Amino acid sequence: MDVIRDAEDWPVAGSAVRRMSDAETWALIELKQRLDALDEPRPQPAESERPATPAEMLAGLVRRSRGIDPDAALDALYRQTLSQLVPDQVSMLDVLAERQIAPLCHLGASRLPAGPISTTVLSNASSLGREAGVLLREYVPHYMTHLLALGLLQAGPEDDALEPEYELLMADTQLREMRQYVRDTLRLYPRTLRASVTLSDYGRALWRDCRPAAEALVQQGR
Repeated sequence: MDVIRDAEDWPVAGSAVRRMSDAETWALIELKQRLDALDEPRPQPAESERPATPAEMLAGLVRRSRGIDPDAALDALYRQTLSQLVPDQVSMLDVLAERQIAPLCHLGASRLPAGPISTTVLSNASSLGREAGVLLREYVPHYMTHLLALGLLQAGPEDDALEPEYELLMADTQLREMRQYVRDTLRLYPRTLRASVTLSDYGRALWRDCRPAAEALVQQGR
């Protein structure tokens, strides 16, 4: 300490010692503030920011169901359905609404050339994705499966009028690769099941009620 006091009397050294002492003081103050912050209780989220519990969600739906009218009920159903779609699927629905029917194919594997299908390797392949110019062509079967599950589409039997389109669909890269997979990897015989797909009654109603207004908003840049 005598050395420090002596050093403080030196013009240059004394200034350096004082700066070092000030730096240590500020460092200790900053450390204390950080430790105090750790001890402080974290602010609780506001009631409006807290996620609703399952019971609260159900209670809200029960309350709404008691005073809802048919138009509001249909609006809620449309909102629920549309919230589950991606742009690629909307493009496919646009094409199907215009053409009314499209080819649909499933690819299976059989132990015999003309025997029953023992396993399905690809479901709901369709040319709608190519026609709609979807970005994720490899996911068209997934898109179609989802649209069918939502009740927007309805599968039907093979349509002879679609013969040229079935042939084009069979030449699709994904289907050709899957047929090769069945032959080379599974050591089975590929079997193709042809079907067709249209908008369901619900799909037509949703498109009729929402699509024109949606197009008007798009044109307005909204």
